[in-house]
Amino acid sequence: MKIMATFTDPRMGGPQQRSLDVARQLRHRDIETMFLIPFGDNTFANAAADAGFNVRQVTFSRLRPPENIQGNIRFFVDFIPTVRQISALIQENNIDAVHANMVVNFQTVLATARTNTPLAWHFNDTLTPSPVKQISAHMGRQWADRIVVAADAVHDYYFGSRTYSKTIYAPVDLNRFDPDQYDPDEISLRSELGLRQDGLIIGTVGNLNPIKGHKHLLRAIAKLVENNRDVIVPIIGAQLDSREQYFEELCDLRAEFDLEDTVEFVGFRSDIPELLSLFDVFVLPSIAEACPIVVLEAMAMECPVVATDVGGVPEEIPDSDHGWVVPPKDSDALARAIAEALDDPEECRRRAANARERVESMFSLEACVDRHEELYRSLVEET
Repeated sequence: MKIMATFTDPRMGGPQQRSLDVARQLRHRDIETMFLIPFGDNTFANAAADAGFNVRQVTFSRLRPPENIQGNIRFFVDFIPTVRQISALIQENNIDAVHANMVVNFQTVLATARTNTPLAWHFNDTLTPSPVKQISAHMGRQWADRIVVAADAVHDYYFGSRTYSKTIYAPVDLNRFDPDQYDPDEISLRSELGLRQDGLIIGTVGNLNPIKGHKHLLRAIAKLVENNRDVIVPIIGAQLDSREQYFEELCDLRAEFDLEDTVEFVGFRSDIPELLSLFDVFVLPSIAEACPIVVLEAMAMECPVVATDVGGVPEEIPDSDHGWVVPPKDSDALARAIAEALDDPEECRRRAANARERVESMFSLEACVDRHEELYRSLVEET
């Protein structure tokens, strides 16, 4: 069976990593994946190509805010040629079904209609604004043979009770994210990250984007420092070219709170398991998410988690037996939860152990691969 997985964002993120991890395993089940990725950042395209997959790149112009007139003109100019190109690739490669990832993947949807190819459309976020949100939901109901969501919260954001969708949670590779495999040299790793050798480590992982809520984290850390907490905060994540002003604002806020010796902008790192094994507490301060895989990775590493109540986070951390969940945009609540975790190491260990068990039972890579195989086989057989 041949599947085409298409994306509208060329950067390596949660949906891209999920698709690549699953595709590696599906090869052993006679399901081969072809990746269709936009031109631009080649991180994802190179990773898929290095893994031996057939990778093709096309122009995927996206709808922009109304004030971005030039960007929207480009979207409409490129739209039909891109639909034709995707249609040709579907036919040339004898694709059995298409898995369209991301909410604004309109070109792929129309290409599958032109070629009469079964379509699964994967909705991955809870941030898309109106009216694009309504357009995507309507097209999904009308054109997709299967609607897939990254969490039940994503279904609730786009669809009502009359629309059926299949929830496929992001997976965690439990072999890679295994706390028993890591015993880092703390002194060396702290030095490599630019951190002081003293202080408890409160870490976060996520590209420097406003939706990740870094400003609220900085305000929470300032409150902890005011209360004489000896903490150090590595912020792991790429500084995006499109978010230069946001990074400058974060630097200004760090200076305003006099946190230069406390907060370190580390940049992109690939050694996430090692970093999570170093953290005393992992924090997700986001103001919007779908099903953040980094929370599951921290849970798998038995790193205590403090996260905001956004998207699918309550599905990952359903109660206080598995972590701490606080309202988004509430730096006071965030600071209190972090302090509570730091003050009770035994409770941290209890919740972290429960969290690992939950990931093993619900969010393993094997379970995610099973759900993808079931999706693809039913999609082809029934349509």
